[in-house]
Amino acid sequence: MKYKDLVNFDPVESIIKLTDTNKKQDAERFVRTYVMSDSMADALINIVLPQLQFENTVDNKGIFIVGNYGTGKSHLMSVISAIAENKDMLDLMKNERFKKEAECIAGKFEVLRFEIGASKMDLRDIVTREIEKDLYKREIEYKFPSMEEVSNTTDSLVEMMNLFQEKYPDKGYLIVVDELLDYLRHLSEQKMVLALTFLREMGEVSKVTRIRFMAGLQESLFESGQFSFVADSLNRVKARFEQIMIKKQDISYVVSERILKKNERQKAWIREHLVKFGPLYKNLADRLEEYVNLFPIHPSYIETFEKVYIAEKREVLKTISITIKNLLEKEVPEDDTGIISYDSYWDFIKDNPGMKSDADIREVIEKSGVLESLIEHSYTRPQYKPMAKRIIYALSVKRLTTGDIHAPLGLTVDNMKDDLFLYTPMPEMEESFLKTTIETVMKEILKTVSGQFITYNRDNEQYYLDLKKDIDYDAKIQARADFIEDEDINKYYYSIILKAMEWERPEYVGGRRIYQYELIWEERNVERRGYLFMGLPNERTTAQPPRDFYIYFLPPYGNNRHDGMTQPDEVYFEFVNRDEKVDEYIRMYAATMSMYDMSSGSSKSVYYDKAMAYQKKAVEWILEHIKECFEVRYDGECRTILYWLKSRAAVEVTIKDYIDMTASTCLSPYFAEKYPDYPRFSVLVTQKNTRELFKSAINYIAGKKTDMGAKVLDSLGLLDEDKNISPEHSKYAKHFINLINKLPEQQVLNRDDIFEWVNTDEELDKKFKLEPWWVVVIMASLIYSGDITLTTSAKKYDATMLEEMAADNTADLLQFKHCQRPMDIPIEALKCLFKYLELPPGQITNPNTRAAAVEMMLKRIDDIIGKIIDAQKFMYGEINIWGKPVINESKKQNYKEALLRFRDFLDSLKKYNTPAKLKNFKPTSGEIEDYFKALEIIKELNILKSFKQEIDPYASYLASAELVLKDEAWGKKVAYIKQEIESILKEPGGIDDDISRRLTSRLRQIKDEYIQKYMELHKKHRLDLSGDERKKKILNGNIKQNLEKLTGIKDIIPQGKFKEQIDRLSSLKVCFALIEDNMKNTAACPYCNFNPADGERAVFGELDSIEDALDKLYEEWKNILVNFIDDPRVSENISFLREEQQKALKPLINSRTLPEKVDAVFVSAINDLSRGLEKIEVSARDIESKVFGSGPSTLEDLKKRFMDFLDEISRGRDAGKIRIILK
Repeated sequence: MKYKDLVNFDPVESIIKLTDTNKKQDAERFVRTYVMSDSMADALINIVLPQLQFENTVDNKGIFIVGNYGTGKSHLMSVISAIAENKDMLDLMKNERFKKEAECIAGKFEVLRFEIGASKMDLRDIVTREIEKDLYKREIEYKFPSMEEVSNTTDSLVEMMNLFQEKYPDKGYLIVVDELLDYLRHLSEQKMVLALTFLREMGEVSKVTRIRFMAGLQESLFESGQFSFVADSLNRVKARFEQIMIKKQDISYVVSERILKKNERQKAWIREHLVKFGPLYKNLADRLEEYVNLFPIHPSYIETFEKVYIAEKREVLKTISITIKNLLEKEVPEDDTGIISYDSYWDFIKDNPGMKSDADIREVIEKSGVLESLIEHSYTRPQYKPMAKRIIYALSVKRLTTGDIHAPLGLTVDNMKDDLFLYTPMPEMEESFLKTTIETVMKEILKTVSGQFITYNRDNEQYYLDLKKDIDYDAKIQARADFIEDEDINKYYYSIILKAMEWERPEYVGGRRIYQYELIWEERNVERRGYLFMGLPNERTTAQPPRDFYIYFLPPYGNNRHDGMTQPDEVYFEFVNRDEKVDEYIRMYAATMSMYDMSSGSSKSVYYDKAMAYQKKAVEWILEHIKECFEVRYDGECRTILYWLKSRAAVEVTIKDYIDMTASTCLSPYFAEKYPDYPRFSVLVTQKNTRELFKSAINYIAGKKTDMGAKVLDSLGLLDEDKNISPEHSKYAKHFINLINKLPEQQVLNRDDIFEWVNTDEELDKKFKLEPWWVVVIMASLIYSGDITLTTSAKKYDATMLEEMAADNTADLLQFKHCQRPMDIPIEALKCLFKYLELPPGQITNPNTRAAAVEMMLKRIDDIIGKIIDAQKFMYGEINIWGKPVINESKKQNYKEALLRFRDFLDSLKKYNTPAKLKNFKPTSGEIEDYFKALEIIKELNILKSFKQEIDPYASYLASAELVLKDEAWGKKVAYIKQEIESILKEPGGIDDDISRRLTSRLRQIKDEYIQKYMELHKKHRLDLSGDERKKKILNGNIKQNLEKLTGIKDIIPQGKFKEQIDRLSSLKVCFALIEDNMKNTAACPYCNFNPADGERAVFGELDSIEDALDKLYEEWKNILVNFIDDPRVSENISFLREEQQKALKPLINSRTLPEKVDAVFVSAINDLSRGLEKIEVSARDIESKVFGSGPSTLEDLKKRFMDFLDEISRGRDAGKIRIILK
């Protein structure tokens, strides 16, 4: 879709000249094309029009129209003055509200328009000279005295207006001046005071004459700092002038309603396109329609444009028109909003040679050009370069909006995002991601330009063009690099290595460059702990506690070397195979960081960014040469990384990966010797994920099975081929079972029998060197199998408590006290349970069928729980019949509590889901018998539920019917059966199928009887189809229509009776659709909701009565009108009526009847006669002398004299009653 397909482009390509309005054709075009916002209409109606009009007495003042170049100021003044000059111009206006209000000035002025150009004349002389020239053209001779001859100009203006009024007695004189501010800006203080004094006089004279003064200004005189030196004079002018300002919303309205006008189809496409980007930009969703109307211009374009203080004309509407014209043939991007913001205005500024005449603007253009060049040639992220350039352009435009080009004001990242609609393709439409991207682009800009000309203001979080910031940082860095010591280079080399390894942890011992470190022992897929040290071994402090390994990075610069023996737990990395390039990177990084440490303020961030650039190059070099640049020494052998990893596939991608893999390869034999029986995990085990893996394994044992949990258990040999928990095949589980089995009966295996302390802070099991995590997992699997119980300080866990164990505090489990063998299962209690479950007890007593018995037990428990849930739902629902509770509240509460206890009991039995867990079965036979008594409650509730389902539909229907039908005999039947149902519910045990059938049969009979009675009453109170047709015939009949017309006759016809009969007719309701089937499910007519209890009148005979009443009324009104016409005072005026009125009255006069069809002419004739008519006789001579006069007349003169003649003969009389007769 191209831009031209989405806007009905109507450009504003030329600037309107006020004086062109003197030509009628141009004036009509200006008025016709002016687009007026509602806010502008309000300002004109409330401020401008009251000051211009002269019919009502107010304190009239002068008017200033304030608007920047190109915002439509001259256009607006042209429109106002055109309407003031010519009333016909109003018809061309599009704003209806303004059109109506502007009638008070339309065509009531003679207008003088002129613009002030380059002139050294005083303002008074300029204006009075233009007035004199205009008056001369109007054949009015007047000469203003010079300032030296008079003490003020007000008296001269009043004198001039007296002459003006002699020629134009009904007109005002509107003087419209454009480009006033440009003139005032260049005046000396003395001339400025004189000019302001004259303006005050022009404002004052508006109060006492019909002269009106309107001037156009580019900015408000009263708010501009340029004229503070004449503040007193300005305040006096302010008292005599009103001003209106062309605001951003007025310009936006013109842009959307003229330049970028759209139809609904185009708006729909744009709306759908922009909605996709709603999550990225604040207010896009809330102000969507504004963005749609202005598309493709961003609202901030206009707002920012208005703030740019360029002295050259900005011409916002023309600039937008040019911008859009260049876009029309381009495609709207699918992966971007396609919206243009104020950054695009920078091209207009920098490409305009005239701009550079202003020193401030020239400096901004030059410094912006330097930044643009640096971005173009040195920006290191090509994909973000377009965004970076847009930001530079936006900052440059913003620099010209602050008044002071050195003010620390600019744009926040949010401003850039939301005001420019910056966008780059991203995986998710997330505002935070886009904001982070823009922050990244800004950091890269600052780095690319070395901090020149851009500063970040932390107080307001704004980036801005800093035109004074031009330090040569590179020279300072080079000077430091020339003298830096090897020791300092080594220090910063270590930080490069840490950066290359993406290392962010703090030092283990402050200031000693030693760090806690972890390696993956790949043979067992587990992490081992050790230390990383930057420096020589003799520089390292003794690390406590001892760990499994030590990795050293030796210093590459200077003469210090390590040639001593190595230990089996030590690996050394030495940076020896390097070239001059990386040495330079490291040296320059060290020098830059040294300068960074010594600097402050904004320079600090510049040095930091440059240092990061050198650091990045050094890291990139190391990554590229990682396999050869380090020599790795272990156990007397010194080789490159490539050698140590020669048998491995090259899948490592980071420097740390290579270092870790190399160190792990070297140390692997040492680890195997130290931990020979340690398990190999199929999932990587680290310090960070050990707790998670532990929880996954315990949860798996408790029944919440996951793939991760299975992998941990399988690594410990605790699963069989089907992934069921089977610890009997695990060498680790067998070891602990053997330990327990060796103990005497009732003896426990204590924690101290299992664990020992290693390295002063690490507890491992004595046999396999397993951490407590994995020992507890093994113990949990043995609990599951029924082989042991485990005791902590708080609980004793058995096979029924695995879910509880999984949910409990991990720390308590790891610090368990002891474990032991469990007891055997309670057979008698289980036999009792199986009896109530209606299962064979023999299955639970036989160890060979016990697993199957457990499965049947759990299935039967679920079945009973389902029945409990159904019963609970019934009780928690609406259990009333005919408004009476089926169960009383006390009984219901007891039932609820009993069922809840029973359900909880059954739920508690589900944990015994394996034969092993039955060893911990707690309930006794007596408790089981007590819980299962709740089955009788379930049985009773099922009976009541079935009874309610059968009776309730009838009860609900008849409850509604009782409210409708007031029939005593039928009501007694309803009351009797209600009592019978209440009696039955008191003994629900006696309810059976026969009782239910008998009751439903009787209820059905009572319902059918109600339907018959209701249908009969409905027929009496509603018109049927034929009655409806007759009602329509009366309403549309000639008599009713004529009577309705006659109600328009005032003071003669009494209208109350007619209204009474029409209201009576309208109140007759119609319903002929009701049939018996409609009443089966509802107790009232679904079409008209007839309710006999409302007491409506029956419709029988009503239509006849109404027809008779209308006929009588028609005859009565006819007689009234006949008697009225016969009155001599009335009949003598009939000849004064219009011809069509006299013709309408002939049937009444001649036949004493009303016309076949009474119309508006007949009614108006009677009304005119009732008010009385007044005749005025004139002769042809009167007309000739008053209208034609003597000699030839213009069309305007003839028209005026004729209207004056009519005003003269009708003065003081009611124009509606006058009839003029030519004698």
